[in-house]
Amino acid sequence: MPKTLWDHLPSKQYLAAQEQHLVRYLRELVYPYSPYYRELLDYNRIKPSVIKTVKDMSCIPFTTKADIAPLPEDPDIPMSIVLQPTPERMKESKLSVRMKRRYARLTSGKKGFNSAMDMEFLPVHYHFTIGRTALPTPILYTQYDLQRMRECGRRLFELMELKREDLVINAFPFAPHLAFWMTYFAAEAAGVPALHTGGGRILGTHRILEALERLKGTVLTATPSYAYHLLRLAASEGRDFSSLHTLIMGGDRLPSGLKDKILELLGKVGAENAAVASTYGFTEGRVAWSECRQSALSKEKSSGYHLFPDMEIMEIVDPDTGKRLGEGESGEIVYTTLEWRGSVLLRFRTGDLVEGGLDFSPCPFCGRSLPRLGLDITRTSEYKEFELTKLKGTLVDLNAFYPLLSGHKDVLEWQLEIRKHNDDPFDLDELYLHVTPAEGMSKRYLEKELQELLQREIEVAPTRIVFHSLPRLLQRLGLDTKGRERRFIDLREGAAEAMAGFEEEAEPQESMDFEDVAETEDYEEDFADDDLSDED
Repeated sequence: MPKTLWDHLPSKQYLAAQEQHLVRYLRELVYPYSPYYRELLDYNRIKPSVIKTVKDMSCIPFTTKADIAPLPEDPDIPMSIVLQPTPERMKESKLSVRMKRRYARLTSGKKGFNSAMDMEFLPVHYHFTIGRTALPTPILYTQYDLQRMRECGRRLFELMELKREDLVINAFPFAPHLAFWMTYFAAEAAGVPALHTGGGRILGTHRILEALERLKGTVLTATPSYAYHLLRLAASEGRDFSSLHTLIMGGDRLPSGLKDKILELLGKVGAENAAVASTYGFTEGRVAWSECRQSALSKEKSSGYHLFPDMEIMEIVDPDTGKRLGEGESGEIVYTTLEWRGSVLLRFRTGDLVEGGLDFSPCPFCGRSLPRLGLDITRTSEYKEFELTKLKGTLVDLNAFYPLLSGHKDVLEWQLEIRKHNDDPFDLDELYLHVTPAEGMSKRYLEKELQELLQREIEVAPTRIVFHSLPRLLQRLGLDTKGRERRFIDLREGAAEAMAGFEEEAEPQESMDFEDVAETEDYEEDFADDDLSDED
């Protein structure tokens, strides 16, 4: 695949070019055509002309999720961040911009000019963020943006050293979310054949396994939990995945312990030398960023996620003060779109905290001079409705459970359920940890170990640890039937009403969400009473 001009430019050179892009972008596109940012800059008496470097951006107020989320009384809020070059706004543009547009109109004709403007500015593709604090937030792409997304995907596949002879099995769930469509456009741009399965809910887990084996898939893209689920089944069925050489993980964190489990399973299915690459992305960021193949293969510390300096500007700020931090300093990731046309964001606070911040030195593995983001990111934006919650009087970040449980060698699967004692909203919090132990593991020993581990690391011990067979816990998680795994369940609000509604059904329907419905089953404490069959 052809390499990108930015790959080996000295950092001073690409940062200077990035600032030139930023200045022109703000003056010629964002300020004239973005209703939200025009109003924001005018309200704060900020002239675009005062911003000449990335450091000068510090005068622009942050944008947060709450600023762009639609509300029931105002569902059109997200449209305010979409560039809208109306005739009135175009007349107010700089003389040089008006001359460019006039020249294009003269050379292309009215029809050709309108077609070019539609291609550049008319939204044609939507993604959505998910959250329960507001309505789903759309992020809009124009045809111009989709071309940029294809280019980002091509670069990501280039980082993974994929070739046109490869075959991608895309096992991300089919939805208007970033992971599935990033893989779709990446494969299209790179010219790599791909089977887009839609995940277990669409094609089905066993058919995905059949496709990987019979078609000799070389690349698997999936969430870490679902990839682990697929490989665990493949190993138990004695499947041959010797053709598989690359796993690209996205959508969730990939704790080091879970990566070790995946690597162990890859050895059991004949793919001992496969690279397991982690990616980072969020819907508002429009694309995903990946570590390079050499870093993914190495047992040393990862070099981090390789960024695209012509596509975005990343800042690291102090999460408490908002002060911009220097290279290598840990803090919160702040994102600014660069040259995109649909939904535009300036200084967007992701809520994600990164250890080691930004690194502008050449990658020690692949030699690229691209800026890199540290790999250790606390995904507080992933489960934002659960990011901080009080349990038994202690403020807890539930995302901290991920590396402890997903990476535990004796835990096959887990799920966390929060409820009130006796479903009384005024009673004490109860924390139920549902676990499938590794084969041959003593439940009594594992229960004691997990109690001590969680008390030591998170300062909250589970009220009760409930053991399940693997099929039953997979059913609770919905890995095969839901678009997204149900790792956290919070039944503290409206539990009694949800229970009443649930009891009217003889069996839970596929469309039901375990986050909103309290289960009526009795929890088995012993495998002797649990149905171990796959029909459970």
